[in-house]
Amino acid sequence: MSQPEPTQLDASADDSTRQTDIVHDRQTLEAELEVLREENRRLRDSYAHAKRATFRRTAVGFFAVGGLSLIAALLFPTLQTIFVAFAGTGVFAGIVTFYLTPERFVSASVSDTVFDTLADVEQHLVSELELQTETVYVPTASRPETNARLFVPQHVEYAVPDPDQLGELFVTSGAEAEQGISLPPTGDRLYTEFEQTISGKFGNDPDAIAAQLTAALSEQFELVDDTTIEIDGGSRTASIAISNPAFGDIHQLDHPVVSLLAVGFATGLDRPVTVDTRDDDRFSGVVTVSWDALEQPSAQSNGAAARERETTPAPENS
Repeated sequence: MSQPEPTQLDASADDSTRQTDIVHDRQTLEAELEVLREENRRLRDSYAHAKRATFRRTAVGFFAVGGLSLIAALLFPTLQTIFVAFAGTGVFAGIVTFYLTPERFVSASVSDTVFDTLADVEQHLVSELELQTETVYVPTASRPETNARLFVPQHVEYAVPDPDQLGELFVTSGAEAEQGISLPPTGDRLYTEFEQTISGKFGNDPDAIAAQLTAALSEQFELVDDTTIEIDGGSRTASIAISNPAFGDIHQLDHPVVSLLAVGFATGLDRPVTVDTRDDDRFSGVVTVSWDALEQPSAQSNGAAARERETTPAPENS
């Protein structure tokens, strides 16, 4: 006995049922996605609240130490000076900790992602324009809004442009050897923050510059765990071995650790510097800053002008 063939009405009913199931599944997925988003928001808020509570408890602890020290100063007059000093330190530390508690906490993975994206954009720009791999950090004392600019030359045999030409992205004025692009270094604002916190003046010799910058990397900004410095006065290079740098691979263009070192050396020595990075089995990487082959653009321009004056014949007196 043959089975009855499905009618068009039955087929339409099946299609309608499937579409209804798809709609229900989509609505279910959207509802689950919204629940996950809400859970992520709750977890972020809980994490931020926990971090703020930790800061607050630390501040309360400092206040408690200050208060107990003040009471001890009243109970033990012979040690009053010491306890008063402890009290003042505790109260001051508590005030600073309480009022400087961050309102927002950004995880390290977010910072890594942001920098990686920026580095990819800059690297693609260099690749598309077929620029060189050389990176030159030029001090810009004539431009007070910046400490240095990152110059990426177009030609293998290049010359460093005048700092006044580095305000724009594309450096096209001047001699052909000076053409390339000019970028704001990631270490420029880091250097500004570092300069505002150092006690005394920033050094102007390689040893002092390296010591101050590496201390800022590990202690102030916590961008590395440890550093080892080697200065070669003969070749005019400074090699800084770093351990466990933040933001991943130091070979990326204008890595913050590399950039801060380069901007610091360029500013402290008041001359352009180049940087190179290499791997090392003992460390996470080695950054080499060189100031040997490059001269100040102003010196180049003055020398060229002098040569031009020497080769130009003097006008004859009529």
